[in-house]
Amino acid sequence: MSEFTANHLTAVAQLTGAGAPFEVFDRQCGDYSVKAYRHAEANLRSVMAPGREFGDALFIEYPGQSWTFDAFFAAVDALAGYLQQHCGVAAGARVAIAMRNRPEWLIAFTAIMECGGVAVPLNSWGKSAELQQGLEDSAAGVVICDAPRLDYILETGHAVTTVVVDPGEQQQANHRFADAVCAGLIPSPVDVQPSDPAILLFTSGTAGRPKGALFTHDNACQSLMNIELIGAATYLTNTEAMTAQMSAGTPSKTLLAVPLFHISGLFSQFIINLRHGRGLYMMYKWDADEALHLVRESGISVLMGAPTMLLDLLAREDVDASDFSAIANLSAGGADTPPLLHDLYRQKSPDALAGAGWGLTESGGTGAAFTGHFMHERPGSSGFPSPIMEFRFCDETGQAVPEGEPGEMWVRSAATISGYVSGETEGEAFHEGWLQTGDIGYIDSEGLLYICGRVKDMVLRGGENIYPSEVEATLLEHPHCEEVAVIALPDPTLGEIPAAVIKTTSSTSLTASEWEHWCGERMAAYKVPAKWRFTDQALPRNAVNKLLKHTIREQFF
Repeated sequence: MSEFTANHLTAVAQLTGAGAPFEVFDRQCGDYSVKAYRHAEANLRSVMAPGREFGDALFIEYPGQSWTFDAFFAAVDALAGYLQQHCGVAAGARVAIAMRNRPEWLIAFTAIMECGGVAVPLNSWGKSAELQQGLEDSAAGVVICDAPRLDYILETGHAVTTVVVDPGEQQQANHRFADAVCAGLIPSPVDVQPSDPAILLFTSGTAGRPKGALFTHDNACQSLMNIELIGAATYLTNTEAMTAQMSAGTPSKTLLAVPLFHISGLFSQFIINLRHGRGLYMMYKWDADEALHLVRESGISVLMGAPTMLLDLLAREDVDASDFSAIANLSAGGADTPPLLHDLYRQKSPDALAGAGWGLTESGGTGAAFTGHFMHERPGSSGFPSPIMEFRFCDETGQAVPEGEPGEMWVRSAATISGYVSGETEGEAFHEGWLQTGDIGYIDSEGLLYICGRVKDMVLRGGENIYPSEVEATLLEHPHCEEVAVIALPDPTLGEIPAAVIKTTSSTSLTASEWEHWCGERMAAYKVPAKWRFTDQALPRNAVNKLLKHTIREQFF
């Protein structure tokens, strides 16, 4: 066992043992048990309540706005009272949020929790059809939205009560957000149990129609405590670096630039920072130039986003390590961390603690992670499994594969969602608490998780398994490869063949045969893509920067 694995296991044992702050126990759930944190909060209101203790400290910065914790919670309470008294929002009522990242989004979510309602964050990138799907699938009776989303919602003809941020003079809004937060109403107390539904989050939809994943309060609280456990373990295994950061006395401030309608923005950035009294600078949408300005001028200390976002910043020729000297943490999620990004971490932000991990909406977010020097020692890994997350690796029949061999990942924990809005909790995706993730991976002899790809993405070429992520990682090492997607295409002889779509740099004129030769020097012949397509346009991605491979297949083949 390596020293860094031993250090990690020692830290986790110290944190999760009997009587420890993050004590883990086996909770019985009918015929099976799941691992859970004994001291997790009972509901999301309790999770967020400590934020009220930070008073007049600055919580949110946004272009033209700033909010202290006091001002934030005053608006939350007023909106919650208004939703109860004027919109009929009672315990268990589903309330949708449809707006881009802005302070009112955070206020709306927290107010829904104060009402005992179920928050339904909708994809703000969506147009009428996508928003209609979310409203229909969720059966939300109220939607809190901004003016651009109101137009799309009205186009659907869907019967829903609207509370609108800054509506236009000609727009038909049932209620104005500004009126609600100025009405001075006080919310009535609501009893919220751990088993009550709390959030309906839609999956990213990389394989098709997004599905509504239902979190109980307990699921969400377990997930959030898991994030706190990762932070505590990071401190114990990177004590020198963490102590140096804290001794600098710089207040923590996160640049919130990822969508709030996905779990990483909602849990890891908003709720955790609210709970611990840390500041947020909100971006309406991602803009690398603006982000760099904020990093240089606004005291940003935490950057979390998709690998493509961090590459936008770190790969620029006009930045060096001095620009990122205040950054304490850099974390990439939503996709594999490419080798170039690891190199840039060391070059441009050597003092920051870099992080990576694995998780799904349905798994409750982070199922494995590590931060700090561990990541640089094992750059291809997704980290150590969470203490409450059980893993199984199975073949296509559901039988366990030999230890250390790749298989489809099945996971189980108290943070895993209770089901989909369709009522699916058994059968296709759930089996006695086990969630069939669709991801292929394995755990090595040191206990580190590695992701090989998706079951639906895997290429079966003449009986040999090819994992697209492995081929993509190799291609990304080429200096003229900016983005790449490897997909399966049908073949009458071999069954399937791998095909590559590459966004190349503007300076290259390499042919397909030259790319093929370059690949052949670095991997087995059967893994080398048999078909190639090249583009100077960005490859299609969803809101959390995951490649939309079904769209890429349709577009290029």
